[in-house]
Amino acid sequence: MHNSTRLYLTIMLFFLLPLFSMAQLPKEDGIHERGMMKNRTNVDKESSEYQIGIIKDTVRFRKSLMKFVGTSLVYEDAAAEDEDDILKESAPHSTSIHSKKTDFSNLTDAIEVPLVDNKAKKYFSFPSDGVRITSRFGPRRRRYHYGIDLGLRLGEPIRSMFDGIVRVAKRAGAYGNLVIIQHDNKLETYYAHLSKINVAEGDEIKAGEVLGLGGSTGRSTGPHLHLEIRYQGAAINPEDVIDFSTYALKDNTLELTKDNFRHHSSRNSNVKLANNKTKATKGGQYTKVRKGETLSSIAKRNGTTVRKLAKLNNIKGSRIKAGQKIRIR
Repeated sequence: MHNSTRLYLTIMLFFLLPLFSMAQLPKEDGIHERGMMKNRTNVDKESSEYQIGIIKDTVRFRKSLMKFVGTSLVYEDAAAEDEDDILKESAPHSTSIHSKKTDFSNLTDAIEVPLVDNKAKKYFSFPSDGVRITSRFGPRRRRYHYGIDLGLRLGEPIRSMFDGIVRVAKRAGAYGNLVIIQHDNKLETYYAHLSKINVAEGDEIKAGEVLGLGGSTGRSTGPHLHLEIRYQGAAINPEDVIDFSTYALKDNTLELTKDNFRHHSSRNSNVKLANNKTKATKGGQYTKVRKGETLSSIAKRNGTTVRKLAKLNNIKGSRIKAGQKIRIR
């Protein structure tokens, strides 16, 4: 063998031997580079450990991805599209979920509902920090969404908005893990899709106390809070109560009129809604301006336009004040 050939082989062995040695050395967790097992006599056990390691890595990746995405994803909530569907899916005790609904279609005088009382130390607390609206109250795919969806991260603490007594705290069909709190002003607040419930039925709870953790249980496509507010069993738009841009109440007292419940009598028929509008126009229908409201928000809430409101009320410009009575039809 020529000297040049020997030199070449020597150099090759010099570089290759350390690599072969490293390939045989297991890492601290017992798994070789390239996924080989260190002990071929215990393949089943090590294979299981290897698979668990892969699963753990996948979970870490998913958690990191969720943390990165945060609440930027818009999750659809299928849980409250239709009350009849919810009742059917809330078996076996579906009738215990919703309180008996009062019919407000013939309501004439406004109902004033006190929300907070500082002297009596009854306060308001927004249900969760840093959330944003991902789906609003109203029609959805020819059905009605009786609450508002707030995107959040899995496990975020959910707090009671007012003092009250826990009426429902259980798994409830499409709602998933649900807590319903009954308040002494005849309001009820619903907190759905929770990952964990921290209260029990019959518990007294104060505004700001944690009732559970945000989740995606029930008929839901991602972590969010489905929030409902009901008065004597009838759902009202949470945005009539709360300013979600400031996370505060619109007013310390909630004024309810027939308009707040109009969707209950018309959700199954656009014709009925059109007929109701015609009758209301003939007799004239009025609303009182709430604190922080604008002509635009009043128009949106009552299904009309700013131009029509201005014409009906002979308003020049857009300035209105709280307590002012405005004709809407």
